[in-house]
Amino acid sequence: MSENIFNRKMGEEYDTVFRQCVSLNTELHKLVPLAKQMHLLSSNAVSSAARAGTEGDAFRVLTQDIQLLGDEVSHCISDTQKIIKEVVTLASDLARSFSSYITYLDLFNRLDTEAMKTSPKYFERGQKTVVDDIRDNNNKLSRSLGTLNTLLSPVATLVKKGEYLAVCSSVEAASAGEHGVSFEAVAAMLRELVGQLGTQSARQRSLLRDLSDAMEKQQQNQRNLMYAR
Repeated sequence: MSENIFNRKMGEEYDTVFRQCVSLNTELHKLVPLAKQMHLLSSNAVSSAARAGTEGDAFRVLTQDIQLLGDEVSHCISDTQKIIKEVVTLASDLARSFSSYITYLDLFNRLDTEAMKTSPKYFERGQKTVVDDIRDNNNKLSRSLGTLNTLLSPVATLVKKGEYLAVCSSVEAASAGEHGVSFEAVAAMLRELVGQLGTQSARQRSLLRDLSDAMEKQQQNQRNLMYAR
């Protein structure tokens, strides 16, 4: 593969990485309204237990676990929102820096063609700065993706916890008499929310795996290119 074709392919791959980061950002933002609904569910559960009086004592214990679950989900989502912003910014900077790198290569080719008598030291310094930026941003992006993967890892456990709490809530609803309707409403909403959380999490982790694979390949290409010069 000629250098020009290789460079063009690398540029396209950096653009692809950026688009993948944007897609992941879009998917992760879908978790934000889910966190709000989890808090609403917690409030509804507390209200249902309070209205039931002593008959809601057992369910009241479950509401504490539901509130804790909502807090854990919100905390996880909040942390991912912070990291994904950094990921998108780094991916954008990488695509832009590699475009600048190609511009420098084109400039050097023109200088060689025109047999310029002046030494292109100024342009060499500029190119070195761009190369350093590409290397640094590549490393930062890889670390940020690792952090994001760590933050998303507990979601599967939270989904299992939510499913368990939904079952327990349904059990309490069955023995709560007239208050069972409101308890079961909480259980149904909890099942729906954790189901959405599980589906969205699976989609996000799939996108993250694809993105991490693309970054690993891109880093190898980047090392081959930079060390070859």
